Amino acid sequence: MKPELAQVNRHVGDRLRLLRGKMRLAQKDIALLLGVSHQQIGNYEDGSDRLTAGALFILSQRLGVDLHFFFEGLAQIPSADGFAEEPAADYGAEPAPPSESHRLDEAFARIRSRKLRLLAIRLVEAVAADGKGEAESKSADASQANP
Repeated sequence: MKPELAQVNRHVGDRLRLLRGKMRLAQKDIALLLGVSHQQIGNYEDGSDRLTAGALFILSQRLGVDLHFFFEGLAQIPSADGFAEEPAADYGAEPAPPSESHRLDEAFARIRSRKLRLLAIRLVEAVAADGKGEAESKSADASQANP
């Protein structure tokens, strides 16, 4: 297996383990969703086996996360000769620092109501889309000092 694929498999497995931990689910709970053994979930989590696109889709739907959750934070894989001739466009948005993303992930995972989760998603999307999401108020800075 190419090293790049192994890196992706490990990352996706780490994200599955993180999500499972946040939701306080056992490997057997995830195994039931996918119709596999709990040992297979361990193989997915350590990256020795690859989750299929179908399995990732089922997990995202059943666990209430976007499909891209499993790939968030994945380092850019250096391109080799192939179809992509030019690097992807930079849209100017800096990703949130890992500590902030982690806090947001943890808080979101504690929201049990699907309706409230969707409302939270819409709120974050609105703040990000209005172009004013860069400005921070002094009160926000003060509250960040003592989370």
